[in-house]
Amino acid sequence: MTDRIVDAPLQLGLFAHFAEESSEAESYLEFLRLFEHAEKAGFGYAWVRQFHFRSSGSARSGGLPSPFVLLAALAERTERLRLGTAAITLPLEDPVRVAEDAAVLDAISGGRLELGVANGVGAPGTAEALGRSLPEDRDDRRQRFLDALDVLLGALRGDPLTADGHTLAPVAPSLTERIWEATLTAESARAAGERGYGVLVGTTQTVPAETTAAAYLDGLPPGALPRLGLSTLVLPARTREEALRGAEEGIERKWAWGKDFLPPATTLAEKAASLGLHYGTTDDIVESIATHPAFRSTTHLQVQLELVYGSFAQRHDALDQFTAEIAPALGWSSPALVGVGR
Repeated sequence: MTDRIVDAPLQLGLFAHFAEESSEAESYLEFLRLFEHAEKAGFGYAWVRQFHFRSSGSARSGGLPSPFVLLAALAERTERLRLGTAAITLPLEDPVRVAEDAAVLDAISGGRLELGVANGVGAPGTAEALGRSLPEDRDDRRQRFLDALDVLLGALRGDPLTADGHTLAPVAPSLTERIWEATLTAESARAAGERGYGVLVGTTQTVPAETTAAAYLDGLPPGALPRLGLSTLVLPARTREEALRGAEEGIERKWAWGKDFLPPATTLAEKAASLGLHYGTTDDIVESIATHPAFRSTTHLQVQLELVYGSFAQRHDALDQFTAEIAPALGWSSPALVGVGR
């Protein structure tokens, strides 16, 4: 039923945006507890998205501006969970400072960091507020991102950073083999593959996820192991109708946010489909994920439990159901049986 075309064990990750109807502090603590529970349930990865600032007048929390800080706290609470940034918006950061924070986190976590980066500008005015100046031309912005990425990689490897030959402390050369790029287009996905990175594919994109996935695999050098993370929004329920009723507010809000680039939709079910929501019974969700065109290329399934949940208690239950019933039917094996590989 799964019909995957990549020869790699399926890995499970929990992905968090931190955009909640609560304070940032409450959201961070709730997700730390949820990530701890995910590790106990058998998940191998924690992925967190970086987001700067709260929108004016918004009642929702502003998200997570400092992924390395939260992941350091999570490292102390967990033993084997790999710690992923999905992703650091590199044009808004000093790449040497990113390298320093990443190297320290990797050192104190025992080499558990997965370093995801992205090209982006954030909301209007974000770059200026952070003291950054970005080119207006798209190609120039892409080149600026690639230049910053090269600086980041060089710093991690131990390249000299000053005229006197000072280097990063600590250096982290192995981290250069754990780079992921969040991509929205076939062009950037193919380029990430050519550089041998992993690729992070979102639930809502300007092009279909399978287009991104195909371009990534096409760009990989011969013999390179694919690392393709697919974000997957799930909502278990007794029936599909019950799931839609309970998730209506979250679906409408998310679809209104992305309606300008998402597939057209009128009914609630159509909007749920346009958002990539997998919902209903175990069998419903297994079939929905397994038949998603991008799943055939997926090595890392990144489960999202946001937007459509009324409480964190429901999310804890959903994690248990996912590893007990849904993931095994998709080809995943518990780490208690086979160990966790990268």
